[in-house]
Formats: sequence, structure tokens, C-alpha cells
Amino acid sequence: MSATAVALLVAVVLVLALATALVLVITGGRRRDAAARAEVARLVADNNSLRERGEAAHETAELRARMVAHVSHELRTPMQAIMSLLALLDDHSLPLEQRQQHLNTLRGSSEDLLLLIDGLVETAQIDGKRPSPRADEFSPRATLEQLVDLLGPSARKRGLELRAALAPDLPPRLRGDRLRLRQIVINLIGNSIKFTRQGHVELRASARVEGGVARLAVAVGDTGVGIAPDALDKLFVEFARVGDLSLEGTGLGLSICKQLVEALGGRLDVDSEPGVGTTFRFELSMPLAAAPAAEAEAAADTRPRVLVADDDSAGRELLVTALRRGGYAVDGVADGAAAVAGALARPYVAVILDVQLPELDGPGAARQIRDVRGDVALIALTGHTEVDVLGRCKGAGIDAILIKPVKLETLRATIARVAAERSQAIDLAVIRGYVTAEDPAFVPGLIDVYLREAARDLDAMHEAAERRDIARVAQLAHRLKGSSAGFGARLLAERCQSLYAAACAGQGASDELAAVAREFARVKTALSVERTRLISS
Repeated sequence: MSATAVALLVAVVLVLALATALVLVITGGRRRDAAARAEVARLVADNNSLRERGEAAHETAELRARMVAHVSHELRTPMQAIMSLLALLDDHSLPLEQRQQHLNTLRGSSEDLLLLIDGLVETAQIDGKRPSPRADEFSPRATLEQLVDLLGPSARKRGLELRAALAPDLPPRLRGDRLRLRQIVINLIGNSIKFTRQGHVELRASARVEGGVARLAVAVGDTGVGIAPDALDKLFVEFARVGDLSLEGTGLGLSICKQLVEALGGRLDVDSEPGVGTTFRFELSMPLAAAPAAEAEAAADTRPRVLVADDDSAGRELLVTALRRGGYAVDGVADGAAAVAGALARPYVAVILDVQLPELDGPGAARQIRDVRGDVALIALTGHTEVDVLGRCKGAGIDAILIKPVKLETLRATIARVAAERSQAIDLAVIRGYVTAEDPAFVPGLIDVYLREAARDLDAMHEAAERRDIARVAQLAHRLKGSSAGFGARLLAERCQSLYAAACAGQGASDELAAVAREFARVKTALSVERTRLISS
């Protein structure tokens, strides 16, 4: 082999060796790159896992803190009631009946606490899902009145008045989550007491019933510091606090209220004006429930029913208790507007009105009641002896005025006397005083003449009113007043006097004229019955 061939062969071998070495280097680099990439990927995955575990731990800690705060707040609600009741029971001067009532309420609050603990355990087991609303059967009036009694001492300790204005026609029984309703109202009242420095806190409730379902409307208003418009958006946010931050609180109360209201199918709304006050309101739909046998008996109670209107809860409760012991069925309201609504909705034999009532004072409430009902006794309670105050009461159709302090025996006797007078369209003693043995047909004939002429005068008054002949209306009202008084129809005579005064003053007298017509219908029925008796005897 020539030297040239050998050199060429060596060159080829070297080239192949270099190529092989280069291939090995490139392959090794790729393997190291893949290993490096794999290591980086593993580190990224590990980092992501650590971050996720950290975030989960943080969320768990937040949930645990929120749960502790919620549990603390929820447990404090019934505990507040229990502590308030224990403070009330510490008063050794309480009558036995009232002490027993507080003990029964304390027992109920303890049962509520146990139910709440069971609910919290259930909530924890459900792992974040809301517990289903309960379906208790309860009295909305009794439930809300208990809360006013429970929280009243807390309000008075701060120099505030806790009022209740519960509509007299609240359904006797509802089916719904009584425990959650109590929690909502206690939280709202407690919040209002906390942020009110002077004035009052008021609980209001009414209901609209349609097709066996009641739409229960509840509102809690106060005369507190109010809330600025720009703070309303965060009012229901957990742990957010607005207003005076120096006051106690976790910022959970209103958030919990909102959640509970929504869980029951309602919505919590708020109206507020800084320096004036705040009102929280919500509505819940609850089916009507049949009253238990004991309550059905109470509903069919034949005892005479009395309505007491007094904004002083302690004084009102005293009157209610005393009158119940005296044989009356008694309801209580805290303002004049509620007194009017109650008197027009239920067949009370008497309404007792404190002269200085909120919303609508005693004489104002009496006037509105008397415009519709002439058969109910109206009795005013007042500490005033001024002539103008007493005159306003008389002018509003109030039958009797009692000056505080009033003996309970005097009050009961006054109710019995005035209610008996008001229940009669005519005073039969007046009619029977005209009866003579010589002419038994005289009084029946007299009744015929009166009824015929009274009906004629009433028709003429309607015609004059349509012509807007107010002078003629006044003339006829005055004449009918005189003849009615002569027949013992005292209430009709009063109606005619009111119509006469309105006509003389040039005021619209349509309401007064309608009241005269209603009362005349009662008089006509009573006189017709008496006429038949006289003819038959």
C-alpha cells in the first residue's frame, strides 16, 4: 500500500472518530438537558404543591377563625336572654305570677340554647352547607313580646326605652323557624341598643294573610347615631364595622342576621339617616298553623275584651295583668296608631288610652276610633289636670278620664260602667218611663213617629250634603240630636252633635254623616225590638 493510501485511510479513521465523539457529546448534552428540565419540572410541581398546601392551611385557619366567631356570636344570643332573665328573677319584689312567667321563659331560652348547639353540630357535619329551616309551630305575638321583656332591662340600663308595636291582628299561630326568628330579632334589637345613646328602640310587626300563608313583616327602628350612606354597602360584610369603633362587637351581628333572613327566604333591608336613626326590616312567608286546643279555647273566649294603649311597657304590663285578673281578655299596644288599628279590627268593649302616646296621641286615636265605632268605651289615663287637655279628651269622644295614679278597682268599675252604657244603642229606662197603663199603645206609636221622622231627616241630610248645603245639614243634625236624646239614644245624639259642629265650622262632614247613619241603624234595631215587646206584653 502506498504512503498516500495509508495517509488517506488514517484521515478517514480520524474523521470517523471525531464524528463519533461529536455525536456522543451532543447526545450527552441532550440527556443532561432533559434531566435538568425534569428536575426543574419536579421543583415547580413541588413548589406548586407547597403553595397549594399553604393556601389551604391559610383558608382553613380563616374558616376556623370565622367558625369560632360565628359560634361565639350565636351562643351569645340565647345567653343574653338567659342572663337578662336571671337579672329579672333577682328582684325579690316580683309577684309570684310574674316570677313564674319569667321561669317559663328562662326554660324556653335554655331549650333554644340546646337547639342552637345541636344546629351548630349539624352545620359542622354538613361541612359548609346551610342547615334546613326548622318547622316549629309558634305564636308570633308571644315570641316577640318575650324578646321585648328580655331585652327591656338592657335598654333601660342605657337610659333607653324599648317599645313594641305589634299589630293586634297578628296570626295566632305560624309554622316556621321560631329559633332563627328569635336570633334575628335579638341581634337587631341588641345592635340598635348598642348604637343608640338616647331616645328609644322600637320593635314593630304586622302580617298580611293570603291563601293560608302569612307574610310576617318585622322592623326594628331606633333614634341612634344613624349610618352614613357610603357605609351602607359594607354594613352586612363579615367582620366589617361602621360607626363608633370604640363599642364592643365583632362586626358579625348584622352579617349573621342577613344570612339567617336569606336562609328563611327573606331579605334584610335598612333605612338610615345620620343623627336621626336607623330601621332594619325584613319579611318572611310562613304558613298559618292551627291553634292548639288551649289556644282555640282562648280564641273562643267569651270574656269581654279590652285594649290597653300605653308606651310605658312596665305600666302597660301592670294594667294588662290586673285587668286579666279582673276577668277581662286583654291586649296591649304601645302607640296610638296601633290602638286605632286594633280597635277597628277586633270587638273590644273598651279601649284604655294613655293621653301622651307616640305616633298618635290619646285624643287623636280616640277621635279616629269614635269616627267608626260608637259602641266601644274609650277611657283616658293621664297625669295632666289642665283644662285644655281634659277638654281635648272630651271633644274626641272619650267617655271617662282617670287621673294617674289610678286605683285598679276604680279602673275596673269605670270600664264596666262605660262599656255597659256604650253597648246599648238606647237607654231603655227612658223609653219605659213613658209607658202608662191607661194607653199601652202610646209608646209604640211614639217610636213609630220618631223612626219615621228620623229616617226622613237622615235622607234630607244626605241630599243637602250632595248639594253642599252645609247650613241645611247643620239644621237637620241639630233637630235629630234633640229628638234622639229624648228617646235615650245618647250615642246617636253625640254623633249628631259632631256632625252639627263640623257643618257649622264649614268642614267636610261626610265622615260624621256616615257615623250618624251607622248609629241610627243600631237605634232603629233596638227601638224596633222594644216596640215589639211592648205590643206583645
